[in-house]
Amino acid sequence: MKILNINKIKINTKDVFTQQISKTAGGSPINLTLLVIKGKKKGPVLVVSGGVHGDEYEGPLTIMNLYKELQIEDIYGTFIGLVVANVPAFESGTRCSPIDGLNLARIFPGNINGSITEKIAFWMGESLIKQADYYIDLHSSGSDMEMPQMCGYVIRDKTNKAFFSKKMAEVFNAKVTWAHGDSGEGRTLSFARDHDIPSIYTECPASRNVALEDTVAYLRGVKNVMKLTNMIKGEYEGQPSKIYLKGDGNTDKSIKATTSGFFIPNVQILEYVKKNTVLGKIMDLTGEVIVEIKSPVDGIIGLRRLLPTVNSGDNIFLLADKISDE
Repeated sequence: MKILNINKIKINTKDVFTQQISKTAGGSPINLTLLVIKGKKKGPVLVVSGGVHGDEYEGPLTIMNLYKELQIEDIYGTFIGLVVANVPAFESGTRCSPIDGLNLARIFPGNINGSITEKIAFWMGESLIKQADYYIDLHSSGSDMEMPQMCGYVIRDKTNKAFFSKKMAEVFNAKVTWAHGDSGEGRTLSFARDHDIPSIYTECPASRNVALEDTVAYLRGVKNVMKLTNMIKGEYEGQPSKIYLKGDGNTDKSIKATTSGFFIPNVQILEYVKKNTVLGKIMDLTGEVIVEIKSPVDGIIGLRRLLPTVNSGDNIFLLADKISDE
């Protein structure tokens, strides 16, 4: 595995880079595709990744569209788009890799001698995130869950370079901005945090296809960050977030199903709920309610499960605190 040296990319470059990470059991290469633009003028390095989960498609399409739209003469610095990070998962249309069953968003910094997903995480960390001045990870809920169109960041102290993440999230102009006290370990953003790299991530509703409205918002948001960081010129586009949330945003700490069955939600995304509100129910296959899921606290529905099939331990809801409406 060869580690990319971004500094050695020649100026005045707009090209497709391919990096082999490993091989399948049958000997076919597993390659990552990078869309790279290095302008004629000096500036920062922005890395944008898509497809960390294989069933999330708005990120990859956004990166493809950015590469088509951005021109060498317009860019100060270097844009690197990792179109699909988790290629095995993308090929199977699943959240996690079908080869080793691992979730790429939980195993950073990875392992150069590990399984395929661990190798991808290691290469991403060493070749892209650690060498970036700014990092954006484009997600979109996946096929089982629903989240609002949002941009999130990890709260940092003002003395920390990564405090700039807050400004990046604000100019992204998603419908919702979500501030997290903790990102959880093993994430792209926790890796960026540990290396003091300003970073943000996105989510949007998903349904195993591409929501063009959200793809347009993502493209606009990335370009706004490029304007903020003086990589391209122009005024910010879109409207500032109308909803500001605060909370972990860590799906590993979400409300989980306590039994298996047929799940029906009672509440909508971004709905405010009081403690003990019935959020949904799990039924058996005769239609009898096995359990009602009640909210443990007051909060805003930041995530809800869409897939009716549910097993004990599956994530079903995530609550956030509301900061303001503007």
